[in-house]
Amino acid sequence: MRAFLFLAGMILLSLILGTGILGVLYGKESRKLYMADRLLAGFMGMLGLAEAAHLAAVFLGRSFSDALLLFVIGMAALSVFAAGMWLWLRSFGRVSVLPRSKGAEVTPFTAAVFLVFALAVIYQIVTVTAGDSVYRTGDMTVETVQSFLKTDAIYSVNPLTGRAYESGVPLRIRIIGLPTLYGMLCRIFGLGAVELVWRLMPLITLLMSYQAFWLLARIFFADKKEGQKRLLFMAFVAVVFCVGDYLYGMDGFGLLYCGFRGVTLRGLVCLPYAFGAALRHKWKLAGLCILAEACVVWTLYGMGACLLVVLGMAILRLWRKSRVRSFPEVGEE
Repeated sequence: MRAFLFLAGMILLSLILGTGILGVLYGKESRKLYMADRLLAGFMGMLGLAEAAHLAAVFLGRSFSDALLLFVIGMAALSVFAAGMWLWLRSFGRVSVLPRSKGAEVTPFTAAVFLVFALAVIYQIVTVTAGDSVYRTGDMTVETVQSFLKTDAIYSVNPLTGRAYESGVPLRIRIIGLPTLYGMLCRIFGLGAVELVWRLMPLITLLMSYQAFWLLARIFFADKKEGQKRLLFMAFVAVVFCVGDYLYGMDGFGLLYCGFRGVTLRGLVCLPYAFGAALRHKWKLAGLCILAEACVVWTLYGMGACLLVVLGMAILRLWRKSRVRSFPEVGEE
């Protein structure tokens, strides 16, 4: 029951926060964005809020409970603001969700593709929630979260020895607030660290990853008549995730066995969403992905892959614009 409440609560909170974030970034134009945008923006906003609470506690010398209180206050304030933003957007007309289209004809091929997609997703859900015997070499996330919960302090006790750190914790590790977020969610929903980190958060990562790739499918196949191609694209993605679980470091392995890690969130949520946002010229959303990456991984202190992808897409767009201006069409002056 608690697990169900956690999953439903995370989705609901992401939608609420996402509505407020998109409203701030795009105003009335946010009504034209998709439900997936709200989910992803809200989830990344939650990561950012947890990171802010984490950094405040670390650099001000506050306890884990203080960080939790700050996080809860921030979430409540943002939820109230998001509700007001939703009402304001409603005054301009119906808030858009996924655009409706005429139902496509169901053919044997379409049914077969959907079956492949559904079976792949079911396999992934079963794999994620299977048990404790999964290969997670060298990861200390659960132990770190447990140390936060037991000591009411952040990075003060070595989870391996149970004693205080003798030489301190490197800054590149101290600034990452992902374990703090997991610990705060454990307190809020009354869950154990093992259940939340190893079973439930990977389901959230799986959901957010499919949302990001679904947006790519809508970009690549924008015509309403291309629903079959979108489904085929999503089935292909699902199969790639399944067959990519055979080797440590592969995206499929990360998603199915280590969905709680920051590198998995970066590679399968932030990166595809940043790429899709850049393709749609939604640069503010792309910037949100860059900030979200900074909250979950320490590579180059967060300014890594998403920043490079967005910069590359921006440079390519500027280059294409310059080419069009340099070589006008026949008849143009």
